[in-house]
Amino acid sequence: MRSEGAGFVGRVEEARRLRAVLRAGRGVVVVRGEAGAGTSRLVDEVLGGAEFAEWTQLRGTCPDSPEPLPLEAVASALSQLPYRHGLPDRMPPIVGVLGLVVPELVDRLPPPPASAMSPETRRGLMPRAVATLLDSLGDTVLVLERIHLVDPATLRLLDHLTDGMPGRLRLIVTEDAAPGLPVLGIRAPGGGRCEEVRVRPWTSEETEQFVRLWARGLPQIRPDELPELAGLVYELSGGLPGAAGALLDEATERPSTDGPDGTWGLAVLAAIREADVPGRVGREFARRCAPLAEEAWRIVEAAAVLDRPAPVSVLAEVAECPPDLAEAAVSVCVRRSVLRADGSSLAFRHPLDRRAALARVSGPRAARLSVRAARILHRAGDGPVPLVDLARLYTAAGHVREGLRCLVVAADRAAATGDNATATRLYTRAVVEDPRADGRVRTAAKLARTAQLARAGEQVVAAVRTVLDEDDPPPRLRGEIRLHLSVVLRNQAGGALDSLEEVARAIPDLEASDPQTAARAMAVAAIPSIQGWPLERHRHWLDRGEAIAEQVTDTVARAAIAANRATALMLVGDPRAWRAAEALRGPAESAMEAAHHARGWTNLAHASSALGYGARAQEFLDRAVVGLADTSSPYLEGLVQTARLVLAWHGGLWDGLHTAADRTTRLYQEIPDLTAEAMLVRGLTSLHVLGDVLRARRDLAEASRTTCYDTGFILTSSAAATARVHLEAGRPGQACEAVEDVLRRIGRTRGWVWASEVLPVAVEALHGSGRTARARRLVADFAAGSVNGDAPAAQAALTVCRALLAQAADRPDEAVGLLTDAEAQWRLLGRPLDAARAAEARGRCLLDLHGEAGSRDVQDVVEVYRQLGARWDVARCRRLLRRHNIVTTHRRGRLGYGDRLSPREEEVARLVVQGHANRDIAESLVLSTRTVEHHVARIMRKQNAASRGDIALPEGTEAARAPAAAPRRDQGWPDVWA
Repeated sequence: MRSEGAGFVGRVEEARRLRAVLRAGRGVVVVRGEAGAGTSRLVDEVLGGAEFAEWTQLRGTCPDSPEPLPLEAVASALSQLPYRHGLPDRMPPIVGVLGLVVPELVDRLPPPPASAMSPETRRGLMPRAVATLLDSLGDTVLVLERIHLVDPATLRLLDHLTDGMPGRLRLIVTEDAAPGLPVLGIRAPGGGRCEEVRVRPWTSEETEQFVRLWARGLPQIRPDELPELAGLVYELSGGLPGAAGALLDEATERPSTDGPDGTWGLAVLAAIREADVPGRVGREFARRCAPLAEEAWRIVEAAAVLDRPAPVSVLAEVAECPPDLAEAAVSVCVRRSVLRADGSSLAFRHPLDRRAALARVSGPRAARLSVRAARILHRAGDGPVPLVDLARLYTAAGHVREGLRCLVVAADRAAATGDNATATRLYTRAVVEDPRADGRVRTAAKLARTAQLARAGEQVVAAVRTVLDEDDPPPRLRGEIRLHLSVVLRNQAGGALDSLEEVARAIPDLEASDPQTAARAMAVAAIPSIQGWPLERHRHWLDRGEAIAEQVTDTVARAAIAANRATALMLVGDPRAWRAAEALRGPAESAMEAAHHARGWTNLAHASSALGYGARAQEFLDRAVVGLADTSSPYLEGLVQTARLVLAWHGGLWDGLHTAADRTTRLYQEIPDLTAEAMLVRGLTSLHVLGDVLRARRDLAEASRTTCYDTGFILTSSAAATARVHLEAGRPGQACEAVEDVLRRIGRTRGWVWASEVLPVAVEALHGSGRTARARRLVADFAAGSVNGDAPAAQAALTVCRALLAQAADRPDEAVGLLTDAEAQWRLLGRPLDAARAAEARGRCLLDLHGEAGSRDVQDVVEVYRQLGARWDVARCRRLLRRHNIVTTHRRGRLGYGDRLSPREEEVARLVVQGHANRDIAESLVLSTRTVEHHVARIMRKQNAASRGDIALPEGTEAARAPAAAPRRDQGWPDVWA
């Protein structure tokens, strides 16, 4: 889609005001905004409306030339006058004067008065002639664009028009807003209105709205790619609609974006990052620059090379322009919208203008200006030395070594202050750009160390691995780099086995050269994963690390080892974990040590939550937040956010949770494990809170695909929820398939403490598929594998599993007793959903035993689910009761709603409007497909819909609003999602 067809964005209030003036009768509107802000588009949009279609619309533009022809804009507008039969008969002779200026009207106007042959007389008659002609046309809009360029004759004409404006004339003028430009002085016409409408650049949100509208015609671009694309467009265009549209149009026309589905959006992003200046933007910039004198252009060159806001004095010195001439030159640049003043500093309006200017500077001159600019900035003395800018300038001038030195020093400073994201970005640049192997090795060691606390993507991993493979670092540095790279791979960009093998390769080098760092490497290798080694191998490294821990004297290394040791023990439910956690309580002596402490607390929050210790997990998380107050680590901040999501999920604090999980998913999409955990919670709330099975299954599957180093929660929870959907739909075989991979991983790693989420539903699925013997073996392994662990969640889950096996063995009384115990265990752990599931399972047993007389437990659990906001679970239990012919609530007859939709029909209509098929709706609402078909037919009949595509949601209905759980009366949610 071309950007012109993307729709009208961000101008609702401006358009409303403009329409109001036009409707009010005679009046003048000044539409004012900076060049490219969309003043003309606003006028187009309003005048293109149906209510003004029958009006006479005349439009002219003031020429951008040093010596414009008098009245050129007015003459151009009048030349567009549509032909009307009999026009000369109604016109007095004075109107004929216009034929001398507008030849296109000669055959439609009366002959001019003889006196009009005199130029002086003609100038005097012209305003009256224009007013008389416009007065004869009925409702008329005269639009004069770029009025800041108006010539004196047109100004006199406008003064005359506003003095005695015809009653049905509306005058619209557009005007660029830039310091130093003339402002049209105009008074309100008698009995009319005079209003100014200001048009500003788009905000980032409005730019994203525009990009989303533009992308509607491009199904190859995935919705999750649009925020990043919109951010890049906003950054490059400065929110100016013309530049944003040109950027998108040019990027999508490049051959490099012609790729298969799934990669097209990424290709568009790459094309925009690498694009030259779009043709429309370059030509418009050239037009604004055309009148600039030599001194003004030299100022523009200096600004392009500097690429940062700078005061006039710095620009003048770089441009080698005398101060008095520089002041005048800058004024011209600002008036022409080539530069923008921000306080006392000047810069380009957006990066595309800067690129357009730099493209016109010859290579040798750009190099000379870059050196000069670097030296001037270095001695400016008005704040910290801008090292990153110096690095860019020295590199542009060909002084690569000096540029790299500035870049590394800037990265060192960022790392020292805890700004790990900036440090990682700068170190990566230095590694990629350094032509010297020894320099790359030194910087790669810093990069790998810092990247583990930042958002490190594929570029970081590629840069470090290139150094390891090609630059032959000495053993000590090689081991250290591999150690840090293993953490980067584990947390952000790789997989569990890749990470573990990397650290295993690091340990021999480190043991021979640096026992302290070897101990850190062993502590890293000790952290287990359901995707990694068997637990015994992790315990081996934990024991080896403890044996040499006393040799570690560096405080940062000790903090890293303490954090990893406590994490490794807590993840497997080792009782020693609680004492190990106390080692993190000591005061930190540096930002890096504080970051490791915060990392440890956050890891412990995640691990203890999975074990069933929700309250202790919250305490750990509170300590982590305090520790992060003085450091900047996107990864650790994201880890805190995902821990909050998981704690809220387990604790039944679901109000706003789906929205928070969605926001976190988008915010940390560059860090796989954070994205996966947030996406998991989004999927779980989609299922249980929204009742949207299709959306839930997509999120659950994507979370499983995304996670890199899952420590036992993401894969198990995703598999368990997916299996529950299949079981409710009567597909136990598919439920077994959903859990099979996770069960295989647990069996291979022997990480039975992680089975609490998945094993109860696995037992139910296996029994339903006739594989009860395997279910018994799994439960026996679960019991043996978790018997010595401090994992109350595992013990509660084991109780549920034993109850399900008792029920399968036709021992219902034993099952009821065990499920009662399990419910109590889950309630003590603060896990209301798990407790309700145990109560529901008990209710099923009692229903099978006693029929309607045993239905009370299920009816009670329906209320528990309703209080939680668990829509899908409520529907599941009600369906269970219906199967036993038990009606729990009064349901109005179908005719009681008349032509209105019943609550159930509203739910069905909501899912139809969202595009769900009948089978998906049946899964979401826990109904049969045939029942959904009947609901859809009734909805279509009530709404006179010809097809399901015509179904709409009635205004004001609950379903018409964004679906969300009913707020709990006893719950006040803190501002943790802000």
